[in-house]
Amino acid sequence: MTAESREGLVIASYGRRGVLSDANGIQHRYVLKGRKLRPVCGDLVNWQKSDQSEDALVTAVLARKNALVRADARGRPETLAANLNCLAVVLAPQPTPDFFIADRYLCAAEILDVPAVLVWNKSDIDAMVPAELSAYEELGYRVLRCSAATGNGVSELVSVIGDGTAMLVGQSGVGKSSLINRLAPNAAVATGKLSDASREGKHTTTASFMHMLTTGGRLIDSPGVRDFAPSIDDVKDVQTGFVEIRKLAHGCRFGDCQHLREPDCAVKQAVESGRLDARRYASYKRLRNSAAQLKDQQSPG
Repeated sequence: MTAESREGLVIASYGRRGVLSDANGIQHRYVLKGRKLRPVCGDLVNWQKSDQSEDALVTAVLARKNALVRADARGRPETLAANLNCLAVVLAPQPTPDFFIADRYLCAAEILDVPAVLVWNKSDIDAMVPAELSAYEELGYRVLRCSAATGNGVSELVSVIGDGTAMLVGQSGVGKSSLINRLAPNAAVATGKLSDASREGKHTTTASFMHMLTTGGRLIDSPGVRDFAPSIDDVKDVQTGFVEIRKLAHGCRFGDCQHLREPDCAVKQAVESGRLDARRYASYKRLRNSAAQLKDQQSPG
């Protein structure tokens, strides 16, 4: 007799094992059926009770509406999370903000067509907001001033997440874990339980966890990074990730303008006149060049 198939939500994934939440919110350790399955945090899956063990048996990963994918050190795509409604990019006075990494996360969000918000954490340490954040606001991005230490601004972040699934991303040390402890007071306890359930014993540097908020939303905690680059299928998609360049591109002389060395390029003209932020343009060129190099490395021959 075939076991009944049920639907579950992956709230932690560690290679061949992980934890899922069923329709009633009950957590189950799981193992994967077959070697081709690669569920990640946020995935909806089909699972069955196993006759051989207490673990649930995941039999299929359901279709994703989106997935955050980065390029690993070898340029290969690595899926970090699935089915996101919001990407929250966390920055702070300490460590020194890397706005080029922030641009890459925003690029990924634009390509996925997922709303992105910038979170300026540790505002209790330094209330001065960098000029770069004002530039993001002029582009239409929402910037939240928060303090995990005092709780200021946290309610605004909760409001942005709503009842959807958000992922916190950013450099190591910007205070993502502290923010999560503010948003989900039982996060530390939940993370410990998930770690035990994973049989790995600790939150590894590659693991992500989903925390349930009392408001009905879900928050995925991602490991801090030294660098991040979205996995780009087509180098032309880099333009899609920069809203201001995407808009200006319609004024270029050539429809396939790369905004690098072409004549009558509306993007370059905007940089020269000061209408387009020179740092953002440099960020675009960096990401485009790195994406092109990775594609060349992957090309046969």
